[in-house]
Amino acid sequence: MRNGFKSIRKYHGKMLSKIVLATIIFVILFTIFLLSKFTNNLNSSLLEISTNEITRVTYKFITEKLDSKVFSDTNLEDILIINKNDDGDILYVDFNLKQAYVVLDQVSAILNDSFNALESGNASVAFLDQELSHDLGSMVLLVPIGSSFNNLYFYNLGPKIPVRINFIGSVLTNLKTKVTNYGLNNALVEMFVYIEFKTQIMSPFQIEEITLEYDAVIAEMMIEGKVPSFYGGTIEKESSIYTKN
Repeated sequence: MRNGFKSIRKYHGKMLSKIVLATIIFVILFTIFLLSKFTNNLNSSLLEISTNEITRVTYKFITEKLDSKVFSDTNLEDILIINKNDDGDILYVDFNLKQAYVVLDQVSAILNDSFNALESGNASVAFLDQELSHDLGSMVLLVPIGSSFNNLYFYNLGPKIPVRINFIGSVLTNLKTKVTNYGLNNALVEMFVYIEFKTQIMSPFQIEEITLEYDAVIAEMMIEGKVPSFYGGTIEKESSIYTKN
């Protein structure tokens, strides 16, 4: 009888050990799963927030540096070739390549100096958030760890994770024009500069490269004439020249 109790107790002991072991393994696996999910959510939030912030900052920065005052002396009539018919209808718009190169070189020089100053912290930019600072020659964005919960109430909770942002590669620029009807017999001519550059976002978990593109208006003027209806009221033209800095 006593041997029977010992056998039962031994059996229950083994079962309890197996249950405890299985529970420990389950807790470990579940913890790993939760940590992995949390890390993925945090990394996605870091990249999304950083991308949105650097897009906002660089767009405003470029607009500020390439405002109309910089190119106030730029004469569109010297850069653009506007062909009209006898009725004053605008048939096409083209570029004076020599003058276009001059403008693009000027734009590239401004952008090159501006991006270097922005990245190193030597630029005075009023619209930079307090969370965006500079350290060791890079822009650094501090993102709260609570942002990983995708909940407004938890967004600012927890410590802040630094995300380093660098401008990499060359800045590609190109000229574009847009002519639209403006009034009865007038057209508005706008000249844009197309800007493309790459940014590297370095979080503690991943390094991501994104390409940013902008169209910034650098000059405009009114001319006599109108865009024929078969153009849909708008003529757009892109130059065949690109510059890199």
